[in-house]
Amino acid sequence: MKHWLEDIYRDHRRGLFGLALSVVREAAAAEDAVHEAFARMAKQRDRPTGDLPAYVYKAVRNAAIDQARRRQARPTPTEDIASLFETPREDDPGQRAETSETQTMLMQAIDNLPDDEREAVVMRSFGGLTLKQIAEATGRPLTTVSSQYQRALGRLRQQLEVSHANA
Repeated sequence: MKHWLEDIYRDHRRGLFGLALSVVREAAAAEDAVHEAFARMAKQRDRPTGDLPAYVYKAVRNAAIDQARRRQARPTPTEDIASLFETPREDDPGQRAETSETQTMLMQAIDNLPDDEREAVVMRSFGGLTLKQIAEATGRPLTTVSSQYQRALGRLRQQLEVSHANA
């Protein structure tokens, strides 16, 4: 594999997988999409110009969209997005249970977001991309991405508050 691809993969693998997972909603298909994108990029002669993380996220997003289209049916809800929420284990079993419950609620809340908002949250929160990079990767205007991200955070906050109040 080309050196720049190895570096990008090492630095962004969780975010790239999370993005693909947010599109195809199944772990195996998400892994396939990431693999497909990297295989395509490895065949390129020259290193792309511009913002490399945004370029790679766009390639993975496109591969995931292709994967979802090939599957034709609406994907099933994600079970594996919880793996993105790895946290250190607490010594207190009660704290561990509370953390796990919060992670499950957050996973469900993210899963319930509209597609564009879910993409923005995954790319920003798990991929570490800037809003500008997300705009470049998705082909949407920066103001739109910013609005989608802010709207998603508001929805997540609201859903978690309701979930905690009902718990």
